[in-house]
Amino acid sequence: MKNTLTNSYRSPHSLAKVSKNAPVLLALSGGADSTALLHLLALEAKANGYTLYAAHLNHGIRGEEADRDEQFCKALAEKLGITLFCKRADVPSLARESGRSLEDEARAQRYAFFESVMLENSINILATAHHADDNVESILLHALRGSGLSGLRGISACRSFGADSSLCLVRPLLYAQRADIIAFCETNGIEYVTDSTNSDTSYLRNALRANVIPTLRELQPNLSGVIARLADNARDANSFIEEAATLFIVENGGALPLCAFNSLHRALKAKILALLFEEKYGASLEYTHIDAIIALAQRAVPHSGVSLPRSARACIENEEIVFCPDAKGGNEIIDYKIPFCEGEFDTLHGVIINIEKNPCGKPTENTPFLDISAREIKESEFFFRPRRDGDTIRSGKMNKRLKKLMNERGLPLDVRKTLPLLASESEILWVPSVAVCDRLKKPPTDGDFFRITVKM
Repeated sequence: MKNTLTNSYRSPHSLAKVSKNAPVLLALSGGADSTALLHLLALEAKANGYTLYAAHLNHGIRGEEADRDEQFCKALAEKLGITLFCKRADVPSLARESGRSLEDEARAQRYAFFESVMLENSINILATAHHADDNVESILLHALRGSGLSGLRGISACRSFGADSSLCLVRPLLYAQRADIIAFCETNGIEYVTDSTNSDTSYLRNALRANVIPTLRELQPNLSGVIARLADNARDANSFIEEAATLFIVENGGALPLCAFNSLHRALKAKILALLFEEKYGASLEYTHIDAIIALAQRAVPHSGVSLPRSARACIENEEIVFCPDAKGGNEIIDYKIPFCEGEFDTLHGVIINIEKNPCGKPTENTPFLDISAREIKESEFFFRPRRDGDTIRSGKMNKRLKKLMNERGLPLDVRKTLPLLASESEILWVPSVAVCDRLKKPPTDGDFFRITVKM
């Protein structure tokens, strides 16, 4: 078999730094990337004497097309004599139950499945077919969302995986160009399936791939190499800051004394806060939360605090910053009223509301949004507030209780408490990810309009 990927392909075992005869599990979707990698690994497995497995998860999102992909993977694995593990998951239903986006839920289900297969079959290496173009897209996406250094590190060639520290995830094609992968398939007569949603440019990643990256490549032919160098620089800088942050945490026994904390550079403060919050609550802090905590520390007012995700709160107590449960985040909802006007607003419940007039392009993928004709807007009357007991919305020509609607959607309790509602004094107009009132259901077709997005 002609191998046009020889120069960029990396062996899973060399990436994981383990013996050449260790078994490998491949995440197989049936697309060009994973199918090409399957053929490369099959050749290597035969030459080096290791056992190659594959796993495919049908997410239950694309109907007959997803069933086609599953059957393709089964036939391909049988043809190559490779054991294939298959599973089906109703990701749309699971996403409603968890409150995650479809993309996040699909990823969680996929990796949980892979991990279970590995643990049950004593496989320590998982290979995925991410390539250099994926790395470019991921870094640009993070940049567009205002990411810090962590987001600019890009995709790693090797990292630990799952709850078991002995498991390893590797990307043998991370240094390969997508064009080389397609050429490899064409040269060797390798068939693969195509996900129809990949051409839908309403998704930001697809829009970047189709409309932005080709132009960037005209300006910089070595785009993948340049982005990879950016990722390396970001990874080095992030590692340095993280080491310094960890040292500060250890030296202070996990505490955050105000005097010492306030004397630090902002980048170090941000990393310290992010590490401590991740350790305690298993969640990430957004830029706005970190900014609020840093401002809180500078003011240094005793007993003052700000609300954070996961029903947590950062407070000033005994000349220290402390993370604690939000006393007002139990059964009581902290009330607020945010007027309707252009700009970005933080409810200080870990929720960001953004209002734009006549925005260009599509809304951010998997983010709740509502487009409203400017003719429908009464800025002096519209505002955002949290949910209250007994709230209803007029939807489908019926008054529906929000509590029941949220139960039906499977929204987690912490999301229900912090979800901002668009309202007027007389009615509720929109509940993100839940319902929109009848008179605003029709999207604007002409004239000025406002787009509201809500980031949880």
